[in-house]
Amino acid sequence: MIGDRRVLAIVPARGGSQRLIAKNARPLAGRPMVAWTLEAARGSALIDHLVVSTDDPAVAATAAGMGWPPPFLRPDHLSGATASVIDAIEHALDQVGGRWDYLVLLQPTSPLRTAADIDGAIRLCHESGAPAVIGVSPLPKPPSFYGRVDTAGRFTSGGVDLERTVVINGAVYVGRPDILMRDRTFQSDGALAWSMPFERGWDVDTPAEFAVCEALFPFQIAESA
Repeated sequence: MIGDRRVLAIVPARGGSQRLIAKNARPLAGRPMVAWTLEAARGSALIDHLVVSTDDPAVAATAAGMGWPPPFLRPDHLSGATASVIDAIEHALDQVGGRWDYLVLLQPTSPLRTAADIDGAIRLCHESGAPAVIGVSPLPKPPSFYGRVDTAGRFTSGGVDLERTVVINGAVYVGRPDILMRDRTFQSDGALAWSMPFERGWDVDTPAEFAVCEALFPFQIAESA
């Protein structure tokens, strides 16, 4: 809770994946990947309640083993490759019921985010009055590395405002449920950015990204200790 406002966190963790099979339950640095997101949520001082939305028995078992409430099992139409995360959020909100002032989306494919990132994004949304806050990271290379390729294949450096360009990292989203359900996106007008180092916002969707993430783990754990 922040002030008198209630905070609900949702971890969407379906079992299917086209590029990395069963990635959310895949062992990463000694634990199922989803466990690192659940551990970060456990360290949050502001989350009042957390639910896991999944169709994967292995994910459900991991959450139960960590002492979290029983996950919400998704219906078939929310479990395929074309399933919308907003639809999964709507389903979870319907299942949990009650009044919630802030909804926090924590995707298990960003296992390096910290409890401080979660609480920082919640505080920013609360204190600013913004409709949403989205976790972002800087580009992985300095601006001098970027450019454009024309139709003839010629490279030209620069040409875009890279000093202010960031990428949505998928690590943390905070929104107000009424606005989120109205707009069907966290990117409502007036949404703010929660800036994170590129390494802490690492997103895992492929075997190569998984391998890099596992290599980063010792350094991230040392920095957050």
